[in-house]
Amino acid sequence: MKEENKKCWSCAKFERYYTKGFCALQKEKVGFCSLQSKIVDKDDSCKMWNFRQRVRNIRKKMAINSIIEIRSKLDVIEQILTEERDAEIAKNEK
Repeated sequence: MKEENKKCWSCAKFERYYTKGFCALQKEKVGFCSLQSKIVDKDDSCKMWNFRQRVRNIRKKMAINSIIEIRSKLDVIEQILTEERDAEIAKNEK
């Protein structure tokens, strides 16, 4: 990866600081580098930069697990609605 792309904001060891705004959290231009144990600017770079792939993989796994959970809940709702529809049809046929 090019040196210019290895900014602190994209490093796995960078934790951005946020401030509480009126309706949301607002990003600060600084954060904490756990490798250097100091506060750094988001546009700084160093030779200890690490790719953030692990964080992306964790988020991807969490999203997949959430989708699976939602799907199972939707299946239960579908079954309930189907049973109610079938009961209503049977009731109207009598």
